[in-house]
Amino acid sequence: MSSEASALTLSGPRKAAALLITLGTEASAKLLARLPPEALDRVALELMRMPAVDSTVRDAILEEAYAGLFAHAGVLPGGENYALELFGQAFGQGKARELLDRVHMAQQIIPFDFMRDIDPVQAAGLLSDEHPQTVAIVLAHLDPRAAAKILNQFEAPVQVEIAKRIALTEQITPEAVEVVEEGLRRKLSSVVTEVTSVGGTRPLAHVLNQVGRTNERQILEALGEQDSQLADEVRRYMFVFDDIELLDDRAMQRVIRELDAKDMALALRPATEELRLKFFQNMSQRAAEMLREEMGLAGQVRMKAVEEAQQRIIDIIKKLEDEDQISINRGGSEDAFV
Repeated sequence: MSSEASALTLSGPRKAAALLITLGTEASAKLLARLPPEALDRVALELMRMPAVDSTVRDAILEEAYAGLFAHAGVLPGGENYALELFGQAFGQGKARELLDRVHMAQQIIPFDFMRDIDPVQAAGLLSDEHPQTVAIVLAHLDPRAAAKILNQFEAPVQVEIAKRIALTEQITPEAVEVVEEGLRRKLSSVVTEVTSVGGTRPLAHVLNQVGRTNERQILEALGEQDSQLADEVRRYMFVFDDIELLDDRAMQRVIRELDAKDMALALRPATEELRLKFFQNMSQRAAEMLREEMGLAGQVRMKAVEEAQQRIIDIIKKLEDEDQISINRGGSEDAFV
């Protein structure tokens, strides 16, 4: 590619930056002082992005600008230090530093970045009384997965309207984005205080594990009558595979009689040595040897298969507990014996 062709591929601000580097700080400072503010920002950004100007590009730039003097040969220095020196001569060091800092900030700020860490339900609530066009502007600037989670919170007709406006809005001025963003920031600061996760099904499961079996059953049965799905979710958190260590030897032996050897071999693959011993010590020597052999023969298995085997074992333990064939020492107050 000729030097002339190389120069033609550069954008206007990049050509201007290359020319300023070529002319040197003294001459370029006089040119910079005449540029309008919006052009100044774009040229400053290109100056910092351009570490050097190749001599062939330099020559083409000078020819295009009808300048016949070449300041230097070879490669000329550019980059942030050059930009700071150049702008310092044009506007003074204080204003030069302020200008370049502003350009840096413009590079680093991502529109609506503060929305990224907001819960989708909360974000949708924040946007619920905004015009669909405003919502479209926000979602168009977010990561698609985050935007989709927020969009799912709206009613179907509103979703369609927002989607249509996202599709039709191809360009928007930075000033408009700034106005929308600032408005949402103010709105967020007025309605949202620091949120700490203090509840949920998992914490409830931990609490129920400590209330004793009688109270646990009463609470879960009453909860199940009101919301069976919620009760099932709590139950899933109330006993996990590692909790098998809570079983006493008698209960453990009763459980093992109900278990499939292949399920045990799969489920124990990622288990701790202590948990494995819990199984082995409550089996006959022959059964323990066969289980170890089965575990060794399994080869590589998918984690999903392991988790499914563990869940089948947990389901059997829960069934035996519900039938009062075993008890689990969960801590807290226990059922009284009569």
